[in-house]
Amino acid sequence: MDYAKLINTVRGIACVVSLRKSASAAGDMITIAAANNNYLASVGKSEEEFAPNRPYSYYIAADPNFESLVNNCISEKKIAHQYVNAGLYKAWLDIYMIPLEDDEEGNGYCLFTYEMTAGSDSDRMVVISPTTAYQVLKTCIKLRENDDFKATLDSIVKDIRKQCESDGCSIILTDNRRRKIDMLCFDSIDGFRPIEDDVFFKPEFYRIVENWKNVMAGSNCYIITNEEELKAVEAKDEKWYSSLVYSGVRTLVLYPLRVGENNYGYIFVTNFNVEKTSLIREVMELNSFILSAEVENYRMHSILEEMSKTDMLTGVLNRNAMNQRMSELRDRRDSVRSIGLIIADVNGLKAVNDTLGHLAGDEIIKKTAIRIRLVFEGREIYRAGGDEFVILVTDVNKSDFESLVKQLAFFAVIPGEPSFSIGSCYDDTDLGIRQILHHADTEMYRNKEEYYRLHPREAR
Repeated sequence: MDYAKLINTVRGIACVVSLRKSASAAGDMITIAAANNNYLASVGKSEEEFAPNRPYSYYIAADPNFESLVNNCISEKKIAHQYVNAGLYKAWLDIYMIPLEDDEEGNGYCLFTYEMTAGSDSDRMVVISPTTAYQVLKTCIKLRENDDFKATLDSIVKDIRKQCESDGCSIILTDNRRRKIDMLCFDSIDGFRPIEDDVFFKPEFYRIVENWKNVMAGSNCYIITNEEELKAVEAKDEKWYSSLVYSGVRTLVLYPLRVGENNYGYIFVTNFNVEKTSLIREVMELNSFILSAEVENYRMHSILEEMSKTDMLTGVLNRNAMNQRMSELRDRRDSVRSIGLIIADVNGLKAVNDTLGHLAGDEIIKKTAIRIRLVFEGREIYRAGGDEFVILVTDVNKSDFESLVKQLAFFAVIPGEPSFSIGSCYDDTDLGIRQILHHADTEMYRNKEEYYRLHPREAR
């Protein structure tokens, strides 16, 4: 067949893609056999730069998703359709691949054509299979009928995992400030859930995820359907490949969660039914589109809520969070078996601010917070005021609490380091939180008076 003649009868963007049977290298298997001027213009090439059967990667970046579409279309002799968010082009592509006749040498061919739109088109997006429509409709309904967002997402990823007949499905968020991964939800066929020691939560996994955008190279997804495609990951990111092998991943569909050009997370399924790859791609594409805005809203709400409760200078909880917690304990004293409370107040801060400036004073406050965290990491630490911290320890026995107080007292008097006075109170009866605060505060001021008696120059 004269594909050059055929392609010039197509008015839109189009080319003929060939799957070469006798290619010497894997990267040369998929070529562009013929292309019209509209296609060449869309990929930034001139008519003079075109040569029949050059590897497709000469015209566009190598893309496993594109390769999978070509292979499926030609091998199964079925029309393939996708409506995808192509980050490389900053546009949405309405893609069709139509199988053509093989040549006498056994090389396969398909017509590849697409339309580009600047934004998503809902009319195009709903041209999907009934199975996908049902699954996506379930996602939309669940997002609206349940006030518990985390529980809703757990249910949605379970639905997606079952639809994909996969071992696992997860949504992860990238915390770029802390350089860590937050696993928002996870579902597996055997009920397994990752724990803190798993690879998901280790610093090196953040670095792997950070590189996924480069590995995807502008594609809207990354798909592994066989051992050869899994092995190809090794050349792109050896550490990711090792992580996949270690975790027993044989197949993978990975989609980014993004708003505009901002990638803030991913949704993926592992070890899925490869015979349903086209359907799974459709399900994942639409669910990632729907969930991107919903999860981003949840993420931003969580960030703002955390900021409203966090002291920006020290990173511990702020007075607003402390007031809320004290109100809870005042109204529901029986919610905890015991309360241990410590007040730590920085010594000599006013003298430092007056002589060295407030920046020097801020450094002392930050160093004090670090020392408190060394003893009470994982506990409730509040910055109650300019130089005062409150530490709340619940549901421990008295001897354990007193041991923590002694550890903090050691850090309070290290020569050459910021010093602070502490007061504490422990109660495992029914003493109210206000009384506990009062007892701790009284003891702290008694100790501070003694400190200033011994260091009168700091009492200015």
